[in-house]
Amino acid sequence: MRTMRVGLHHFAHLRAVAEGVPLVESAQRYLCIDHGRQALTAHRQVVDHLRSLARRRGDKGWRLVGLTIRTGGLDVPAPSLEDFVAERDLDGFSEAEVLALYAEAYPPDARAQRRRRLREQQLALLRALEQVAAEVPALTDRIDGWLEPTLAARLAQSGILLLQDLQARIALGGVWWRGVPAVGKLKAARLVHWLQTLLPPVPLPGAHFAEVARAAEVLPPVAAVHGLPAPGRGAVGSDLALPAGSGADGRPQRTLFDGRPVTQGVPGSAALTGARSDAEVIEAWVAARSGAATTARSYRKEALRLLLWLQGERQQRRFQDMQVEDCLAYMSFMEHVPPAWMSRRYSTVLGEGWAPFRGPLSLASRRQAVVILGSFFGWMVDVGYLPGRNPWHLVNRQMGDDPRQHVLDSRAFTPQAWEAVLGHLHRQPPSPSRDRILFILAFVEATGLRAAELVGARVEHMRRHRGRWAMQVHGKGARNRVIAVPGQALEALTLYLAARGLPVLEEADPKTPLLARLEEPLEPIGYQALYQTMKRWVREAILGSDLPRLEREDALRASPHWLRHTFGTRALERQAPLEVVQRQLGHADPRTTMRYAKAQLERLQAEMDAAFGGAGPSQPGESRGAERPSALPDGEVGGAD
Repeated sequence: MRTMRVGLHHFAHLRAVAEGVPLVESAQRYLCIDHGRQALTAHRQVVDHLRSLARRRGDKGWRLVGLTIRTGGLDVPAPSLEDFVAERDLDGFSEAEVLALYAEAYPPDARAQRRRRLREQQLALLRALEQVAAEVPALTDRIDGWLEPTLAARLAQSGILLLQDLQARIALGGVWWRGVPAVGKLKAARLVHWLQTLLPPVPLPGAHFAEVARAAEVLPPVAAVHGLPAPGRGAVGSDLALPAGSGADGRPQRTLFDGRPVTQGVPGSAALTGARSDAEVIEAWVAARSGAATTARSYRKEALRLLLWLQGERQQRRFQDMQVEDCLAYMSFMEHVPPAWMSRRYSTVLGEGWAPFRGPLSLASRRQAVVILGSFFGWMVDVGYLPGRNPWHLVNRQMGDDPRQHVLDSRAFTPQAWEAVLGHLHRQPPSPSRDRILFILAFVEATGLRAAELVGARVEHMRRHRGRWAMQVHGKGARNRVIAVPGQALEALTLYLAARGLPVLEEADPKTPLLARLEEPLEPIGYQALYQTMKRWVREAILGSDLPRLEREDALRASPHWLRHTFGTRALERQAPLEVVQRQLGHADPRTTMRYAKAQLERLQAEMDAAFGGAGPSQPGESRGAERPSALPDGEVGGAD
């Protein structure tokens, strides 16, 4: 049963209504109630509760609680005596004459004066009741004791049962109300305001991590992870420190952005790098080992997260203090990242609500972090920055597979979904947008290009080789590779160039992009336009298809990268050799290509169906295995499993 709780916000609501604020407006402001009927119900509940309390206390004016007292003429006050004299030009009149004229012009209203006294008594009674009835909320209070039942029930559906649950959800920031039924941005803002009237705001993590980052001397690289200016500096470059004159030994002394000299770390022990602090060695490692900008951001992010964790959770340790136990503790930490370490969405780096993690880490993200950190520590040992051995090589870094990931899940279109998309497109009237999406689907299905490789491709990258077409691709890791352009892809490109009003491939301008804007056939598009184009067309096609529900839901998740997976899956299904598909995709490891192969599973299913398919259990004396030759070599027998 719901227990009525009365807090300071209820008295603020009653005072606002007594002062003339409309009841619904006051309920929105102080009680987090939107609808008029709910506002009236909540208003009556608190009025009845306080009237009962006033009667028990012996307050004779208990009926004044919740009473609407209209002041009438008091809303337009009479002018002051000085203004009255100036207005009527009464400077030559005596005081008695002025007072008589003033009383005649503005006679006292006994009823208005009585209403004024009643309102003053009403407000005084509310102040007295507030002293004895207003409860101080506790974090462990049930939320349905403080909120109206309908909204409390909605919050409970998303797991918010206590005030501390709501406070913790709000403190995470971002679209924290996602998943709460019938609560949008406006309602969420009112909930935040309402909670602030009950409880002091939760200190957001940004200030804490700013202090930790300063202690670790990593403010500039933290900002560099996100491409933002660091506090106290202009644009962030790849170098952490700023030149600041010479030190005592005559060598240029490096200082941090706030002017402090770099003195942390293990000076003199790093024979192959000039880094003298943990923050500097991160930048040295990133500069030495990362290639592309995305790789640099990933490397820096993982190293800085570890350094902030060492500062904030492990008694301000540094990289050279890290032991095997620290490695194990950090792996456990990444598996269960505390909410305080998760950043508010849309927050600026080290601003209000910023934290090193955006949310919980998947198994793949944790595995990648451990691999990167192991490589980083190995590099620090190699250059002499860390003495001894790499602690990451002394722990078990194998994490197994994610049990939540289904092995049969695929990011490739099924043949049925693919036919549904193409059928929908061919039924549409010709248009530049339709021509472009048809080219995208056909070209990438036959070539396996990454999205970034497709948007960067130009006619000059296409060449003939012994009567067939090939294409040079500048792909992942800034590496070049040459791929085959089969007939399906060539035909799709020829049709698309003609639809754009351009000459055939051999005569086209070499700088012509393969993928262009709708209104400017010679201007390339970016990834965002490619993504939006594909999502729009695929959504229309799948929603209008008769595919089974689960297959529709799966296909609606498709992104441009699904086309690459579709290529790999179809090529292997059509008996293309694994090494050929691997080279076309640009995979360094054939095991990556094998993810697209379902032939082994299908063979397994066929063999098991042949052995046990559909005939029920064998009868005594029957041997189903006798109908098939043994798969074991001559002279071998099956042993115990």
